[in-house]
Amino acid sequence: MAPNVAFDRFMQLSKILTGVSDLDPEIGAAYLTRLRSEYPSQVADALTAFASIAEDKHLIFEVKRRIVEDKGLGQLAREIIAIWYTSEFVGADGKAKTGTQAQFYSGLLWQVIGAHSPTNSKLNYGDWQNPPRLP
Repeated sequence: MAPNVAFDRFMQLSKILTGVSDLDPEIGAAYLTRLRSEYPSQVADALTAFASIAEDKHLIFEVKRRIVEDKGLGQLAREIIAIWYTSEFVGADGKAKTGTQAQFYSGLLWQVIGAHSPTNSKLNYGDWQNPPRLP
């Protein structure tokens, strides 16, 4: 599979799994590389499975059925979600694999909870006493 095709499929699959349509392509390339280093065959299998359903009119349902609920691919789907939301995922060895500081700061988790990531605040000292403002 050509690198650009694999990347495009990974980004499309990631958008469905995360529910976010504007994922950062630079971060996505790094995440694909990290996941491939731990799960090479599973990533290839998931992207092949996704290619076979990419044009389906019930794409979300088919991703759930053929990838998320699949015994071999379901764990990878969960790791894809985890990496986008937290920059971390569980590797094949069962240990947590952490991302870079920039990846941590870009985690989707911070948008969902309406807060900044720890150590990345642009707010004034004491601002923690105010409830977060959702975008």
